[in-house]
Amino acid sequence: MPADHLHLRRLDVVFGLFLATGVTVGTYFLWAVADWIHSQGEGAFGIIYLGALSFIPTLLAGFAGGLHRALAPGNRDVRLGVMLTAAHLVWWSLVIGIELWRDDPSYGWFMRIVTIGEPGLYAMAVTWLALRWFRRARPRVAGG
Repeated sequence: MPADHLHLRRLDVVFGLFLATGVTVGTYFLWAVADWIHSQGEGAFGIIYLGALSFIPTLLAGFAGGLHRALAPGNRDVRLGVMLTAAHLVWWSLVIGIELWRDDPSYGWFMRIVTIGEPGLYAMAVTWLALRWFRRARPRVAGG
């Protein structure tokens, strides 16, 4: 297998993970917006599970992107995806840490904006980045 072909396969995995994290975080975002519009009460408890589950592809995408950057630096899209993912993880670490630190966690309108705004922006950005890779930026390899 030629080295270029292997390099593209690794990039396919990285951008596939970026796409997976974009879709899962985007699903969380849509469910959270729907809950904000029409509160589901206890039925919305699954949002917490989906949000926690979305960290799995996010961590994998960050790890795979970081590993690819270490092995083959120079791809701007990978660098942007890793920076977006790192910012997303830092944001959620701060939000969760602050809410655990406070004596009376509040889930008022401000926290709704905090927990809906960033995931929506992250999901759109990382999904766009991955789809752009697969549709346009990905070089084609002959015979593969």
